[in-house]
Amino acid sequence: MKGLRIIVPKEREIIFEEFEIEENKIKEDEALVENIYTMISPGTELSIYTGIDPEVYVPNSWCHYPFKPGYIGVGRIIKVGKEVIDLKEGDVIYYFSNHTSHSIIRAGNTVDKSFFVKVSSEIDLKLVPITKFGTIALTSLRVSSFDSGDRVLIVGLGLVGNLAAQIFKIAGGKVIGVDLSKKRIEIAKKIGIDEIINSSEVDVKEKIMELTNREGVDIAVDAVGDSKIIIEISEFVKDMGEIILLGTPRRSYETDITPLLRAIHLRWITLKGALEWCFPLYKCIGNKFSYEKNSLYILDLIREKKLVVKDLITHIVKPQDFKSAYEGLLNNKEEYLGVLIEWNRE
Repeated sequence: MKGLRIIVPKEREIIFEEFEIEENKIKEDEALVENIYTMISPGTELSIYTGIDPEVYVPNSWCHYPFKPGYIGVGRIIKVGKEVIDLKEGDVIYYFSNHTSHSIIRAGNTVDKSFFVKVSSEIDLKLVPITKFGTIALTSLRVSSFDSGDRVLIVGLGLVGNLAAQIFKIAGGKVIGVDLSKKRIEIAKKIGIDEIINSSEVDVKEKIMELTNREGVDIAVDAVGDSKIIIEISEFVKDMGEIILLGTPRRSYETDITPLLRAIHLRWITLKGALEWCFPLYKCIGNKFSYEKNSLYILDLIREKKLVVKDLITHIVKPQDFKSAYEGLLNNKEEYLGVLIEWNRE
C-alpha cells in the first residue's frame, strides 16, 4: 500500500513524497493509523517554512531541512500488533502526526509509547485537531498563579490566543483581548470575550489602564511570540503581577532590556515560560498535569460546547493545496486562521 506525505525540502518549498506501507511488517507493539485530518500549526510550521527559525540550517536539529511538517492529527486505526491492548481496528484517535496519509505509532505497554487519546463519537472529527491549540493555550493557565476574578490580558487572538482567552474566562477570569485583525476580533466578540482592544485604533496602554482603574492587569499573556510585545506588556501589569510567555520568541530583536528588568525587580513582576512540551505525555509521579490529562480536558470542553471552536477553522483543503494554505496563512491573515488537511482520497 502506498502512503503520501508532505516535505519542506528548503525555504518556501513543498514537495509530496510517496512511501511504501508494509502492513505485514507492523511490529507487535505498533498500530497503523489512517489519517482523517491533520492541522497546520501556523506559528511553528510557518517559522520553519519561511526559514525564520534558525535551527532549520543546523544539521541534526529537530527542524532541519528537509523537514516533515505537522504534529496534529486525528485518524482511524486500521491495524494493530498483538501486544496492543488499548486500541482496536476502527478506533479513532487524536495524536501527534506529521502531514501524512498514514502513521505508525507505538501503542503497546512500553516506556516510549506514542502519545494518543481515543476520541468520543460525540465530537465532530473536524473539531478534534483544535485540541492541540487548546492544550497549548491551557499551559498559560497551568503555569500561572491565576485566581478567579483576576484580570487577564491576552495579546494576540489567533488560534492559541483565542483559546487562552476562552480558557481563562471559563476559569473565572475577566479577560481583555488585543489584536489588530478585524477577522480575529470579530470571532473573539462572537464567543464572548469580555473586552477587546484593536491595537491599530487606540492606545493599548491607556485603554487597559482605563479598564482596570489604573491598576493594570493581574496576568498578561503574550500569545504571539514577539520579543517587542513582551517588553511592552510589562507596562500593562500591576505590581506583583505576571507575564506569561505562551508564544515562542523567534525573530531577533535589539532593545534596551533594562526597563523590563527594572519592572521585574522594582514591582515584583514575575516572568514565566509556558512551553507545552515541558509536560510529560502521561501521568507520572511528581507531575500534576500531563499531555493526556490536558487533552482529555480540552476534548471534554469541546464536546460540552463550553469551548467554542467551530469558527476557528476557516479552511479545509486537500493535500495538493497544502502550499496555498501555507501562503494564505502567511499573507492573508484576515481570511486564514485554522486550516485542516483532509486526507481521504475521494
